[in-house]
Amino acid sequence: MSQHQPSDLPPYRAVLVVDIKDYSGYQGVEHQSLSEQVPEILAATFARIGRPEVWAEKSFHDSTGDGYAVGLDPRRLPLLIDPFLTGLQQELAGRHELATGAAARTPVRMRVSLSVGPLTDTGHNLLGDGKGAHRVEAHRLVDAPALKELLERTNPMLTFVAAILSERVFTDVVRAGYTRVQASEFTPAEVRIKQYQGTAYLYLPRSSGDALANGLVPGTAPVTSPTETPPTPAAPAAEGNRSRGGMGDLHEVSGTIIAGNDGAVQTGDGQQIIGDPGLAVHNSEFTGGIHQSAPRRKRGRRP
Repeated sequence: MSQHQPSDLPPYRAVLVVDIKDYSGYQGVEHQSLSEQVPEILAATFARIGRPEVWAEKSFHDSTGDGYAVGLDPRRLPLLIDPFLTGLQQELAGRHELATGAAARTPVRMRVSLSVGPLTDTGHNLLGDGKGAHRVEAHRLVDAPALKELLERTNPMLTFVAAILSERVFTDVVRAGYTRVQASEFTPAEVRIKQYQGTAYLYLPRSSGDALANGLVPGTAPVTSPTETPPTPAAPAAEGNRSRGGMGDLHEVSGTIIAGNDGAVQTGDGQQIIGDPGLAVHNSEFTGGIHQSAPRRKRGRRP
């Protein structure tokens, strides 16, 4: 048994982290201005969606150089997904429309991550606040290659935000139905960066470019909502698997089907007999084939 005394669990906090795309591509003289813009943009976004008090109630918060990290009440997570992400997309788009000169050619675009879990928090934004595994997770997710590639595959003049949710946030908030955004609007992605490994969920408040044409992760299907059933295309009938008479093609047949020269007979146990029922050979594991029987000879007296 461990000799250590148990510690109190830190309070749960939602962690919002944003990073400016291609921050290092800007000239050094622009870095201070860009860094100062980020909290201003976030505050303006909360005002845009009619919830300025959420920004005012933030606990720990600090600049990451090319972005910003904020700790919030986890009850705000549904709002941080919707309408916040759409609001941030609109805020950045609006600023781009007003930009002139070089700023008009290089719009500010952001990657956003959301995580949740126990984190240190005194409520006074001290240096030791906001520490814990889920803060690390949020920073790993915002740097995930899948998220960077996703934003890269969109039109830079149309899509300004690409987001990624931790599995916990997605399960507890989106999958549980606490947002207007549906689970099927997200696509899972495996994230492996440094010591972090896990499944996260990608989302675009506005899709464009190759992401619109080929999906958020090419070759990966979006999440299926519990109420949705993905369509299953009918398999074409293979040669030799066609029924006789007027029954048409048989697809995905389970049970034994016996074909003879008489009419079809339904045995009641998932098997169909076409011909003489006496010739049925039971085989419940058989799938997709048709056994064709020869006509049954009538017995007669020998001459």
